[in-house]
Amino acid sequence: MSQLSSIERDGFATASGVLDERTRLDLIRDVEELLIESPAGVRGLAAKAPSVAALALSAAVRSLVEPVLGSQARLVRSILFNKSLDANWQVAWHQDLTIAVASQEEAEGYSSWSVKEGVVHVQPPVQVLEQMLSVRLHLDPADATNGALWVSPASHRLGRLPAGEAASVAERSGKQLCVVQAGDALLFRPLILHASRKAISLKPRRVIQLEFAGVSLPESLAWAEAIS
Repeated sequence: MSQLSSIERDGFATASGVLDERTRLDLIRDVEELLIESPAGVRGLAAKAPSVAALALSAAVRSLVEPVLGSQARLVRSILFNKSLDANWQVAWHQDLTIAVASQEEAEGYSSWSVKEGVVHVQPPVQVLEQMLSVRLHLDPADATNGALWVSPASHRLGRLPAGEAASVAERSGKQLCVVQAGDALLFRPLILHASRKAISLKPRRVIQLEFAGVSLPESLAWAEAIS
């Protein structure tokens, strides 16, 4: 089954060997400098690491994104996650319901405003989330021992779910652990239910998450990050 078919049917797909070894090692070198001040992770990563901005525009990444969102898709958020025994956390079952924008402005259908590390976030209409794709690029192998992502296949078709129902819906719908190797990519729709457990091994799990949108925002709003 093609990646596009998997994303449409299940809400996620994996791609092997997206990062070659040289690129992977260069990215590790660049992000390790940022992790000195922020050990658990970094928001606005592309602006702080030029190699990540270049990665978002690379043929390797664009070839994953464009079949799903089209050639006009742009990077709208970039985050580094660094899970280890020293920076360890569990993420309950949830959907990614917010986007990062430049400022808070009135727009129909946009609600639940918040600020995370100085960046304005808002919940857009479901139709916006349906035109987005997250690409998780793994700098290390990820498995059950170091916090690999769990997903609930096809749950992206259920629309926006009440937060209190996420775990029970995942239980009914089924769960799958996304085991990947260093250099692999995991692609998923923001509306798919996903979770991760605490690491129980010494193995690092550094992940670059690039979020792309194939849709424009209302005139009053602008993406906090926008690279295309």
